[in-house]
Amino acid sequence: RILLATDGDVNVGTVDFDALQDMVERKRKGGVSLTTLGFGTGNYNDNLLEQLADAGNGNHAYIDGLSEAKKGLVEEMSSTLLTVAKDVKIQVEFNPAVVAEYRLVGYENRILNREDFNNDKVDAGEIGAGHTVTALYEVALVGSSGKQLDPLRYGATKTNDDEALEKGFSADDEIAFVKVRYKAPDGDNSKLL
Repeated sequence: RILLATDGDVNVGTVDFDALQDMVERKRKGGVSLTTLGFGTGNYNDNLLEQLADAGNGNHAYIDGLSEAKKGLVEEMSSTLLTVAKDVKIQVEFNPAVVAEYRLVGYENRILNREDFNNDKVDAGEIGAGHTVTALYEVALVGSSGKQLDPLRYGATKTNDDEALEKGFSADDEIAFVKVRYKAPDGDNSKLL
């Protein structure tokens, strides 16, 4: 694992972002991971550092002081260095009979296309030992006043999930159905939960 401590202002050596990302992805295929540690203010480029860490099967942290440095480099170092699952993908499907609208808050740069969930060739996030991931959704329930979007002209068609029906749920009992797909740290084939 390489730990890169920088402000993200790439101005020496390879400065083209696509070339950097390509180099990091090639090294990742050889078993080298990249963790980026961001420092500084003003010209700090967190978007670049986070994307490079993603391409390198690593993680990114912003160090803004001594306490954050201690947290990232001492207290959480084992979770930074020890990957327990790679290419972790989470898919949440909301039941249109219960949820009228929803919006994922954050993770804009990590959203995958629906068809990429089952594609093991598509890179996704890594989870380190002791890491947790929280996804926050804003939802408006059917019949509530929280809706912000105009209704679709042709509407969504309601479908029942056969697996949910086999477990004794009707479509109206569920708010959402969550699927998780991940690979073992040294694996190439994902497992579905």
